[in-house]
Amino acid sequence: ETMDIPYVIIDEDETVSIRKTNQMIDAAKRLGKPHALVVRKDVFTPYSLKKTVHNFEMSREDALKIATDSLTENDVVVSTTGKLSRELFEYRANNKQSHDKDFLTVGSMGHASMIALGIAKEQPNVKVYCFDGDGSVLMHAGSLSTIGNSGLENYKHIVFNNGAHESVGGQDTLGLKVNFPEIAKHNGYSTVYSVSKMDELKKILPKFNAEKGVSFLEIKVKMASRNNLGRPTKSPKENKLGFMSNLLSNGK
Repeated sequence: ETMDIPYVIIDEDETVSIRKTNQMIDAAKRLGKPHALVVRKDVFTPYSLKKTVHNFEMSREDALKIATDSLTENDVVVSTTGKLSRELFEYRANNKQSHDKDFLTVGSMGHASMIALGIAKEQPNVKVYCFDGDGSVLMHAGSLSTIGNSGLENYKHIVFNNGAHESVGGQDTLGLKVNFPEIAKHNGYSTVYSVSKMDELKKILPKFNAEKGVSFLEIKVKMASRNNLGRPTKSPKENKLGFMSNLLSNGK
């Protein structure tokens, strides 16, 4: 209504819903303007996707905890949208750590890496970590060349690759069919790594964290998350303001 888009509401009455939909289509053609179908919850019967199973050792949450534990007091994180940010928020809360070190890129899939780049440019004395996902990277893959050729020494790009858009239903991506480290390397990243096992991750992180330049780490993980995974208890605005305050006090 705010955008002045005509709409019809689809409910559980199939006959009425079909009639409303046909009327809406006719109106859209006649008026030459967008119309919207608003579907009530649980109208459609459940449908199970045929999901590709990848038997990697770690879940994303396992790997995220290890990566987070390797950070220093002054490091900051920009995390991609979806369950990854929810897992990071909950892990900080469980460990009674400040949320002000993390910027959760809620509802902005694909943009975390460039937000992290802007922060790294403005805060050269702070190591900035982008906790990214394979679907997010693929959505804005052009960002890799900008990041790789930025010349920064404080940018760390970690991609948790489960080959799926897990947060929105588990649809497959091409994340496990492309070679992210090679793509990053040829887009200017100074160092690239790829791991799929916990001992490999623990071994490579000290070296990765100490690298100078724009560094890339792919962590291949299985598609799995807890049913009781919580959601951030801070609003996006509260998260932003806390993160900005932390940067101002610990940055330049």
